[in-house]
Amino acid sequence: MKLYLWLLKISVFVTAVCAKKDVRRKLSAQLNPGCPENICDDGGNITNVVHVSSLGASDAIHYIWDLTGKPSALVALCGPDTKLSINWENFFDGKANSVRFSEAPRYTFGVVLSRLWEYNDEEDVGTFTVTNSSQISSFSLLEFAWERKNFIITDDSVELSVKSRGLQGLPGNFELSLATFATPDHGPMTPHLMHTENSTQIDLVLDSVLTNVSFPQPRFAIEVILVAMEPQKDNYTVVVRKSLDDEFTPGIFKIVNVASPASVNASSGGYLQYRPVSYTDEDRDVSTSTQTYQSSPTTPNNAIEKLNNTLFRSIFGDAVETMLVQALNVSFGTSGDGFYTKYNYTTWTFVVGYGAPLPDKLSLFVVVVATIGLGVPILLLCCGGCYVCVKRVRNNS
Repeated sequence: MKLYLWLLKISVFVTAVCAKKDVRRKLSAQLNPGCPENICDDGGNITNVVHVSSLGASDAIHYIWDLTGKPSALVALCGPDTKLSINWENFFDGKANSVRFSEAPRYTFGVVLSRLWEYNDEEDVGTFTVTNSSQISSFSLLEFAWERKNFIITDDSVELSVKSRGLQGLPGNFELSLATFATPDHGPMTPHLMHTENSTQIDLVLDSVLTNVSFPQPRFAIEVILVAMEPQKDNYTVVVRKSLDDEFTPGIFKIVNVASPASVNASSGGYLQYRPVSYTDEDRDVSTSTQTYQSSPTTPNNAIEKLNNTLFRSIFGDAVETMLVQALNVSFGTSGDGFYTKYNYTTWTFVVGYGAPLPDKLSLFVVVVATIGLGVPILLLCCGGCYVCVKRVRNNS
């Protein structure tokens, strides 16, 4: 026992000393950058546009989070000297090209949370399809007014939290949290997704939402629009793979990656990554977890119309028609979990980034402990065998 504890202490020391020193970016952030007081001094924390500059050795990642229209998050790879400017009057008038970079980005990728679906899951299967309009209610997230709760800047991360009371026909508490980080690591909030220094994590909470009384088995789903600076004719690739273990997300052994062609082929595109899990309580653990389901990405009939009142129209204008724009739906809940009304709470957490989604891996500490756990018995067995052999030889002599 003493030997095991001694080896365990060594493993902790080795973990601390040998842990890889990750690439660190220098973060700086602004809330409503350059906005005149007569436009953005709303007094109610309602205007929420965040610009984060994440400076690396030879480039800069620019993040823009826009909560003034449909919630949008952009990741842009730029040169290290690139600046951002916003014509606020044109921006609030919904005009194209009102948000500009001083140098054209090398690559951009992002998402729009476009629409919230409430549907009656009569067969209790969890999956969502837009087939029976009488069993579905649709709510545009453009109509939601988001009030700022927190805006926190540190050397390690930038975080924005907003909250909405919903709207007529769908009252309740809707919360969004967005964060970006200076180094790769697992997120502090369950499901502890792996993020890189080139990504944004988004967390969505639906709390105490008053559901449609005509839907006895209600569930929710959200429409997500993916926008990449890649040829329109291409498609996003969806890969569901098993992870090594559930060290960081207990009970969940799968990871879903939705990646652009450039991300798949050259690790230089955009991706969305998440664990297929939703939680039905603020205390996020195995006992409060349920599943999520995702539809295949499809190309909308009119990209410009889909992206009206979004950050992407403000930046790219009509050029969005030439970009890779596809939409997918993610639904929350699975068969037998009691539907939304059992707990009146659901969550979804995902990461949007540039490059390629990182494969989940065992922490160095777990590897060392597992090695010791297996190595000590084998070592004792070998030592015991050697002792027995030596003793027999001596006795025979």
